[in-house]
Amino acid sequence: MQAELAQSNNDLAHQIATLQEMTGRTQVPGVLSGYRSEIEAVCERLRRQVRRNLKDLDYNQPDILENVLRQTQRVMNELEILNGLYVGPLLRAQDEDRLSLLVLRWLHEAHPKTVHKSFALSDGNFAIYPHSELPSVYYLPCSRQRTLLYLPLLFHEFGHLLHALHKPEMDELVEDFQRAVFDVLAPMTVRRGPTAEQQDVFREHVVMAYYEWLQEFFCDAVGLQLGGPCFMDAFVNYFRLQGSREFYVTREDQIARRHPLGWLRVRSLVHRGKQLGLNDASEASELAWQQTARLMKVSEDYEGTWSEELFDPLQQTLNDMLEEAAPRCFANEEIV
Repeated sequence: MQAELAQSNNDLAHQIATLQEMTGRTQVPGVLSGYRSEIEAVCERLRRQVRRNLKDLDYNQPDILENVLRQTQRVMNELEILNGLYVGPLLRAQDEDRLSLLVLRWLHEAHPKTVHKSFALSDGNFAIYPHSELPSVYYLPCSRQRTLLYLPLLFHEFGHLLHALHKPEMDELVEDFQRAVFDVLAPMTVRRGPTAEQQDVFREHVVMAYYEWLQEFFCDAVGLQLGGPCFMDAFVNYFRLQGSREFYVTREDQIARRHPLGWLRVRSLVHRGKQLGLNDASEASELAWQQTARLMKVSEDYEGTWSEELFDPLQQTLNDMLEEAAPRCFANEEIV
């Protein structure tokens, strides 16, 4: 085992050195300098651990092999994360990223909890890998990175970072709303038998689904508060072209999704937009969504995963979550 561990650590040392050489020679925009420094620091920490492992193995003491194995596995796991997530954004960096990176820098600098957190951009569907300690990686489709229309959807992804930075408080608020869902969706009369048991199981699944769904509603609200009408326009234009899956799916498919139906998300955005004084943008977005639904011959139906009694509690919960996260609100002079 000692020889195998030495071979493994020598291989890890070679891989780490390769990453250090690759990231060191890559030219990146200045806004990514902090991100690269953090990745280089992780590589250096792993390199030092591998050296310690090899030094410990040189003592030829069988009783330390278990600890060396554990440390070697930890380095291996962290290296896999670096390779799979954090190094790629540095190696793909290009001058054309400037617009997207400027938007991300503006977002981070606009909040006291993110002003010193580094970030990077990668290729993929709109998403973020948020982390309360490590840098965050944002994902943006290649063809969307150099145009303005859909860049405001990054505001939604920034909401996930704010959620991660306030997770304990957010979880408490979500739990309160889940209890409301459980109560509102309860049957009017108590019955027994297989059908009643199936309904109880379904209701429990819906309650659990709202843990992730409410985070999406929150991130939509963050996007609207940051971007105002430009976010609403980007959101509605993007999701109304995603096909019927954003308008209607069966209840079984709904509870298997991380995101609530687009129809309900748009309704929430339109409601909040009117509260923010964005009447024209809200009405235009609502009309565009409804016209699309009519052309598709789709009617609004949540198949038991939603009740109108929940709309006000949902909005109040979102208000509380926004108060906790405290994202900046767009200024009137920023609206074009």
